[in-house]
Amino acid sequence: MKKRDFIKTMGAATAFTFLNPLEALTYTSNSDIPKVLVLGGRGFIGPTIVSAFLKSGYHVTLLNRGKTNPHLFKNLPIIICDRELENKQGLKTIDKKHKETYWDIVVDTWQKSPKAVSDFLEEFEGQIGHYHYVSTVSVYDKWDKKFITETEPLNPLPKFPKTIQEDFRYAIRKTFSEVTIREKTNKYTIYRSHGMKDFRTTRPEDPNSEPFWPIRFYRGGEILLPATHNHHVQVTDVKSLVNFIIHCAKNKIYGDYNVAYTPTPFKDYVSSLIHATQMPKKMHWIDGDFLIKNEILPYKIMPLWKPSPAGSYYFNVQKAIEAGLVNRPMVEMTIDQLEGYKSRHPNDDVKFGVVINNKQMKYYSMDKEKEVIKKWLAK
Repeated sequence: MKKRDFIKTMGAATAFTFLNPLEALTYTSNSDIPKVLVLGGRGFIGPTIVSAFLKSGYHVTLLNRGKTNPHLFKNLPIIICDRELENKQGLKTIDKKHKETYWDIVVDTWQKSPKAVSDFLEEFEGQIGHYHYVSTVSVYDKWDKKFITETEPLNPLPKFPKTIQEDFRYAIRKTFSEVTIREKTNKYTIYRSHGMKDFRTTRPEDPNSEPFWPIRFYRGGEILLPATHNHHVQVTDVKSLVNFIIHCAKNKIYGDYNVAYTPTPFKDYVSSLIHATQMPKKMHWIDGDFLIKNEILPYKIMPLWKPSPAGSYYFNVQKAIEAGLVNRPMVEMTIDQLEGYKSRHPNDDVKFGVVINNKQMKYYSMDKEKEVIKKWLAK
C-alpha cells in the first residue's frame, strides 16, 4: 500500500470512529471508576471529549438540553438541563441524586453566557473534583507581540453580568468565565485554544464553517498561494487538545495553558495539505501585496494569513508541551477535516466567495483565483 493511500485509509478509520461514538459501551456503576460529567457533549468538540473519556475507561454522564444531536451516546446517562434559564431555573430541576454525586471530573466548553458557568459552579459547590474548561487565546488583552504566555494580561472587564441574557462579545464571555472559575475553585485546568480544527465544524449547516484550505487542495488544479515573508500559521487540533485534557485529568494537572500547534511555517502546512489530498497540478506563489491589490485580503478573504497583530499565530505553547501536550502530525488533522467535509457534502458542492440566496459566502471563488493567477502570470 502506498504511503498516501495508507494515510487516507487511516483518516477514513478516524472518521468512522467519530461517526460511531462508542455506543456499544454500557453504563457501569462501579464506584472505583472516576465519574466524568460532560456539560454538553453532543456538539462540536463534545463528542470527541466523550469518546476519549470512554476509551480511557471513565464513567461518563452528559448534562445538556437533549436537543443537539440526540442520536449520539444514547446509551449514556444524561441529565436534561437548560443552563440558559434565569435564576438557575434549569439547574434547580436537576434531581437531588445528581447534585449529591461527587463528580471527579467536569468538562465544560461553554462559550455563551458566563453567568451560566457561575451558576453551575455554585449549584454543584463541593461536588467537583477537577473542573476543565475549554477557553480561547482571545482572552488576552493585547496581541501586539509574538509568543504570548499564560501570564499576559487578560481583557479588561466590566462588572460581572447579573443575568444570563446580558450580551457580550465572544472574547469577553470567555474571559468572564475564566474569572468566575478561578473565584469558585482552585482545582481547575483552563485550555486556551486557537482556532480549533476537527472532523466536525462549529456550524455543520453553514457552508462558511467548512475548511477552505483542505477543500481547495482536495479539489486540485492550479492553486494560488500567498508568497509573504515569515508567514506562519497556528491552530488547535481538537483531537490533540482532548488527549491533553485526558492527560491532565489523569495526572491532576491544574492551571492555565495555551493549547495549539507550535507556530508552523505556512509552507510546512501546505506540505501537509498535499500529503493529505493530492498533488495539485501547479502551485502559484503570488506576492502578498499583489493579492491585496486584487482584493484577496489577509484573513478576511484568505484564511490562515494574518500579518497583524504581531501575536497572531505566534502564541507560546511551551508550558502545555512541558505538561504533556502532544500534537499529532498536521496531516492527520487535515485528513479528519476532509473526511468530515465529505460526510457532510458527499457531492463536494460547497462554493466559496459567491453570492447564494443573497448571502455572500466566505473566502474566494475558483473563478476569482483563476483571474488573479492569470493577471500574475501576465506581469
